[in-house]
Amino acid sequence: MANESKRISVSELDFDQIKSNLKSFLQAQDQFSDYDFDGSGLSILLDVLAYNTHYNALYTNLAVNEMFLDSASKRSSVVSLAKALGYTPQSARSATAKIRLTVNPTNTFPTTLTLPKNSSFTSTINETEYTFYTTEDITIVSAESTATYGLPYVFNNVEITQGTPLTFAYTVATGQKYIIPNSNADMSTLKVQVQDSPSSDIFTTYIPAASLVDLAYDSRVYYSKEIDGGLFEIVFGDDIVSAALTNGNVVHLDYFVSNTSNANGARSFSYTGSTLISGSTVSIAIIEPASGGVDSEAIDSIKYNAPRLYTAQNRAVTTDDYAALIQSNFPQISSVSVWGGEDNDPPVYGKTFICPKPINAIRLSQQEKSDIITTLLDKRNVVSITPVIVDPEYINIALTCNVYFNDRLTNKSASEIASMVTATILNYNNNDLQRFDSVFRFSKLSRLIDITERSIISNITTVVIRRKVSPRYNVSAQYIINLINPIYTKGVPEESVSSTGFYIKGSNNIHYLQDDGIGNIQLYYNSAVTTSTGGATTISASKVVTNTKLGTVDYANGIIDIKNLHITSLADVDFELTIKPQSNDIVSAFTQIAEIAPEHLTVTALADKTINGDLRGGKNYVFTSSRS
Repeated sequence: MANESKRISVSELDFDQIKSNLKSFLQAQDQFSDYDFDGSGLSILLDVLAYNTHYNALYTNLAVNEMFLDSASKRSSVVSLAKALGYTPQSARSATAKIRLTVNPTNTFPTTLTLPKNSSFTSTINETEYTFYTTEDITIVSAESTATYGLPYVFNNVEITQGTPLTFAYTVATGQKYIIPNSNADMSTLKVQVQDSPSSDIFTTYIPAASLVDLAYDSRVYYSKEIDGGLFEIVFGDDIVSAALTNGNVVHLDYFVSNTSNANGARSFSYTGSTLISGSTVSIAIIEPASGGVDSEAIDSIKYNAPRLYTAQNRAVTTDDYAALIQSNFPQISSVSVWGGEDNDPPVYGKTFICPKPINAIRLSQQEKSDIITTLLDKRNVVSITPVIVDPEYINIALTCNVYFNDRLTNKSASEIASMVTATILNYNNNDLQRFDSVFRFSKLSRLIDITERSIISNITTVVIRRKVSPRYNVSAQYIINLINPIYTKGVPEESVSSTGFYIKGSNNIHYLQDDGIGNIQLYYNSAVTTSTGGATTISASKVVTNTKLGTVDYANGIIDIKNLHITSLADVDFELTIKPQSNDIVSAFTQIAEIAPEHLTVTALADKTINGDLRGGKNYVFTSSRS
């Protein structure tokens, strides 16, 4: 049996340990028994051998990691592995808006009027101007009475796309690659036409291949794939799966280069295109503000979506199929919740409910909702099931955080500590919340606050829920708010549920809502009460309850049911409920998304004198309530 001391240990990857293993191996050899490995030239040779071994081990480890989707970190590796699953990452997307363009002529009234393709519109956001364009010619026919009465020409529901329209052409030749040379190209705007020859007037339009199932040898389709640098390459068929190109053809690529999310929110536009009618004036009304602009798909998103879309196999049967299809085809959606009608409350059989949350907006536009149904789901879902898109609702978490710190351990002021803690809370909100599967975990946030800065000793943070409700004016309406999260109660009035102010029919007083602690919603207003004591006059507010049972509260299930509330106007900006949760952990589910509301975040930093060992410090301790 071989001598164990003469074997090299290969289980180590650390440089020093590798060198030690090599030294131990050589010292065990008879030929090197008298050598001083630390003081001789062999020490340098051992360094070289150890460096080489360490380098190769590190390289092998990195290379192996790049072979698997879960562990790959380079974008090129992730894209290549996703390609094996039939997944193409989403490109950057341009923001789009819908407008109504009105042309007011003076003395010229043509029978038809055309708004040309690439007519330009500008909008300014944060002092930066962005240009939007039409993507096709739009022609309207005037009514017979237009000239008689001087009526305007109205282009309704004009969709305009932000970005820079570009055209690129390639002549087909053996080995030619068709690459779009812009990293922020919006592939959803790509139009591919093939010209028979440079001198030909015959153009054939190619469309993106959605599935191999319906393709024939002569199908005029193209395929796209992401290559190095975030660029996209267009690939054509081989006359077997789909139509091939012929040498001498000319490939024309028309597309937009996007400014991604920067133009989202644009709602004021000016027409800067060519004159439509000489002497006319143009006015623009916004129908839908700009939205939908996003960056190219991130690595983490590719890792998440690729295996799920592969599982869905391009059909919508299970709830996971719906979610995978929507998120992989609409990159402007950051999270989506899907549930069957049988799980709805109340149950609605034969329907699938879809609640998407966009990245840079509160809800999707009507056009985006329509696109999801018509362009994606209608061709893939079960015929007997009707998809229904609903808007998300937001559980706004209001936090009051009092942070205690040792002022001897830091040179930062109380306001600087408070700013650092605020940043920690907002980072937690962005990274851990704002998704349908997210949970606000109180203990985790509290721990993150404590480690924000080394001088922080502890924090006392209270949690309440703020829920906005859309009022229905001048009607006696019912409002059902299902928070899913249980509501705090001890069986006595503690204002576990309260509201902002509003006006009701038949009264000039500002009214409010509150619960009575035993399951009823009460309606009241504040009345001024004047009291005199020792010659001093004091004015205070006294609640006058006008309806003791306007609704009910199911504390255990988190359901508030308000009946027959006739609101005529609001006393505040929003109609909002404030709710004390039973638990400090807040969950998201169905249409509800839990997120920390920055406008309702209060952070105060307090120097704690007792931590310094001064027994008198307790006299100066600032107590803050731990109750909501």
